This record gives sequence, C-alpha cells and structure tokens, in this order.
Amino acid sequence: MTTLPDPKNATRATPNIPLEKASLHIGSSTSIKAPSPKVWSALTDTSTWPTWNSFVPLVTIRSQPNTESLSPILQKGTKFTFHVCMDPTSTSDKPPATDVHMLITECSAPDPETGSVGRIVWTGDFEAKGTMAPSLLTAERVHEVVDVEGGTEVRNWEAQVGWVVFMVRMMYGARLQANFELWVDDLRRFVEGLE
Repeated sequence: MTTLPDPKNATRATPNIPLEKASLHIGSSTSIKAPSPKVWSALTDTSTWPTWNSFVPLVTIRSQPNTESLSPILQKGTKFTFHVCMDPTSTSDKPPATDVHMLITECSAPDPETGSVGRIVWTGDFEAKGTMAPSLLTAERVHEVVDVEGGTEVRNWEAQVGWVVFMVRMMYGARLQANFELWVDDLRRFVEGLE
C-alpha cells in the first residue's frame, strides 16, 4: 500500500463549494487491506454503521428515490438523518446525539475492472424540518473509494460555508477533524475484520 500524499484532503474542493470559499475544510483518509466493493458496501449500507461507526452510530433513512421502501443502502436521492455523536469517547451509556438532515447528491460505486473511483456526496437537506438556512450553514461532504495496489484508499472531506461556520470552526473544528479521522479508522478496522 502507498503512503497517502494528502491524508486530510486539504487541497480538494467539493462539487459545489470551491476550496477558496470554504470557511471550514476537514478531511481524512486511510488505506484498507480489502477490495473496494467490500469497503463500498460497508460505507453505503447504514445498517452496518452501529457496528463500526463511532461518530455516526445511527442513521434514519427518511426517503429513498422512486420507492416506498426505506432501504438502509445509500443511493443518489436518499434523504436521511445522521444521529451524530460529537464525543465518541464518552463513557455515558447514551451520549447526546445531534441530528443532521442530509441528501445524497452523487453516488457511484467503484469498479475494479475499469478502475473507476467510487464516489458518494452528501449535503444538507434544506427541505427537512429543523435544517438551517443555506446562508447560515451549508456543508458538503465527499467520500471516495479508490482501488490501489494491495487494497483500497478511502478519502473523506467536507467543506462548509455560511455565517454560522465561523462559530462551528472555533467551537468544534478540532473535534470534527478528530471525528473524521475516527470515521475512516473505524471503517478500516471493520472492513479488515471481515477479511
């Protein structure tokens, strides 16, 4: 496996937030000794998240495109709520959760045969009740799953803009960065444990 050249993805923009416009940019990466389809499956199947995801241990799917079924598999058009645990190291039986309403805007699985990168993008669901106005806070997050020699590289980054982001950066910037790193480490441990 190769050394990751930009482990925090600090030079990557999201589809709708240029790097120079982001008031907060956070990211993480890891190498996983497993094929990309297994990594993709764990990342997009939210029913597995309580097993491995300390930062977002619970997801509520609110709607899926073109179906009444609320499949736990993320796909383009999925509307969902992250029940975020901002302090995954808490020893409390029920750490407080923050609900964040999201929408998948891009979703394409990796293809080891063609070498295509798996990519999933989510942003705030501004139609969901309780979501801040986009002028106050817009966050957009990208996950990429890339086949590399010996396994898979996972890249994860988010850009935020809006008036509230300055407060978010000051109060939670370091915690969010730590949680993004925990996310990919949790994913790596889970997927490698399946091998």
